[in-house]
Amino acid sequence: MTINEDLLLGAKFTLDFAGGVLTRIFEVHALTPGRDTLAQAALGQDSSTGTRIPAYGDPHPGVPGLFVSSIEADPIPGNTTSALVKVRYTSPELYSVPNVSKITISGSNRVKQLSKDPTSSNSLQVRYTDSTGSTLQEYLQVPILSPNTILTFTRQEFKSPLATSIRFRRTVNASPWQSGASKTWLCRAIDAVSLGNVARYEVKYVFEYDPDGWDRLEYYRDPHTGKVPTDVSESTTNDKGIARILPYGVSEFSQLNLPNAF
Repeated sequence: MTINEDLLLGAKFTLDFAGGVLTRIFEVHALTPGRDTLAQAALGQDSSTGTRIPAYGDPHPGVPGLFVSSIEADPIPGNTTSALVKVRYTSPELYSVPNVSKITISGSNRVKQLSKDPTSSNSLQVRYTDSTGSTLQEYLQVPILSPNTILTFTRQEFKSPLATSIRFRRTVNASPWQSGASKTWLCRAIDAVSLGNVARYEVKYVFEYDPDGWDRLEYYRDPHTGKVPTDVSESTTNDKGIARILPYGVSEFSQLNLPNAF
């Protein structure tokens, strides 16, 4: 089998806002006639030089950021032992390719309970004086709209991400990650769709960033009055009426080998 690249007939390069699209054309000769002749050409390797047709997902040898997204073999009229192979390179923004991540940044519509004064970090509370002149206070959790940042990575992988999803979904980062402090990133989802008869998977990783962290504050309320006593306070052992609770597990997100989005 011999392979020659044709730089004139059909070769093409386009560059626009979505990235580049580059087409390479190869002539493949000395094929074995049969039902798989075109498949031989698309997967061919030159028997003398070792040159091969680029494989799906291969990076372009001279243009950074372009990867093989499709390989198409066509017969040459009147020739049963030769074929033309068209190899198309694109940016990951157009088509996902193996182990190359596409990054999306968006916002959430999340509503949460605000327990701290953002200007002082003190617990929110209201004070008032009753008819006897005694000053009373109530600790508050105020519902607010918190449009947190959503960070999404999409890439193709050759291994099922099921075990990874079970392990990391609904956990927070143990160490600083993506310029966020520990326990500020929540893994919301690791979703996947199988491709190539389960030979590959298109995997989507979704994370949400909350600069306040993912802890919850719970206050003790007197069962007789329904009010929070005036002497409650935070403590490391959660034994003074305010409990700080992290309802999520903790994982090392660096083990996912995702690129830096900054």
